[in-house]
Amino acid sequence: MVIKTEICGFSGCKIFPGHGYNYIRNDGKNLFFLNSKCRRYYLGKIKAIKVKWTLIYRKIKKKKI
Repeated sequence: MVIKTEICGFSGCKIFPGHGYNYIRNDGKNLFFLNSKCRRYYLGKIKAIKVKWTLIYRKIKKKKI
């Protein structure tokens, strides 16, 4: 059985069914967020590259993933 997972629009983490938040922007783009922390950071216009626990930051800084 295949489980459909989504990717968090802020952190890049996997979101399993039944978890997370769905956010639809005014232009119609659909974004999924892992938790309210990711959603607040995205809506507060904080860049994911500057937050140490995101996968984007860890890839750029060559940390273990």
